[in-house]
Amino acid sequence: MQAVGARPPLRRYLRDLWGSRHFIVYDARVRLAVSQDHTLLGKAWLVLNPVMLGFTFYVIFGLLLHTGRGIENFVAFIVLGLTMFQYTSRSVVAVSRSMATGKALVRGFMFPRAALTLSIVVRDALSQAVALVSILVFLLLIPPVEPISWTWLLLIPVLVLQTAFNWGFGMLLAPAVHRVPDLANVLSFFMRLWMYSSGIFYDPSRFVSDERVLALFHFNPLYQVLAMSRDLVLRGQLPSWSSWAVLTGAALLVLVVGFLVFWRNEESYADER
Repeated sequence: MQAVGARPPLRRYLRDLWGSRHFIVYDARVRLAVSQDHTLLGKAWLVLNPVMLGFTFYVIFGLLLHTGRGIENFVAFIVLGLTMFQYTSRSVVAVSRSMATGKALVRGFMFPRAALTLSIVVRDALSQAVALVSILVFLLLIPPVEPISWTWLLLIPVLVLQTAFNWGFGMLLAPAVHRVPDLANVLSFFMRLWMYSSGIFYDPSRFVSDERVLALFHFNPLYQVLAMSRDLVLRGQLPSWSSWAVLTGAALLVLVVGFLVFWRNEESYADER
């Protein structure tokens, strides 16, 4: 690493980011290893959190509000949805705040700041992979048991696209959050609002008849993540090509735009705030 200097050209920046890959992987593994070390159950909370939240929301939305009528295995419906959505929420908020949480390193050395954001994304992707495998085992053991299907393997490309979206969206917001730290709290509220409007606790097609409103759900990338994951795991069905197109297009667009916005603000991250 060098002393803090000017922002490098984009091509060199990408080359430097690739050169930081060993640091990124090492930092991600360390972050993951220490993330739950202060608790008695440790990494078991990666699985327990979505499961416990799932049962809580099942009582509220399934037993009290009856939003799960007509949905088989409503507990799995909620737990899988929460696991997928919380991955994005957790990762986007962490990436957007990465310049503040890593300010000592950012102000002391010249290196691609995107390396810090990517380290967070890799850590969260690893923890999400552990949680998903555990959730799949949970579905095989807890009645009503879900049959194993080859479609479960297609969760991998869904997770890759979701990860790309998380990274891009977090980088898109990072410059603004760096300038106005209070925006991190606004972002947490926004993610909560997004959660309730993405069909985690209900199937929109059962409650919405207006085609224009349903179209808004269709073009919501996080709704597609949830719907595609449920099709693959709970129904053993392949998502439609339009669903793949929406998620892929959103992930690539947000990743490219977010990366460019983050890179253009590279020099500002070393400023005192």
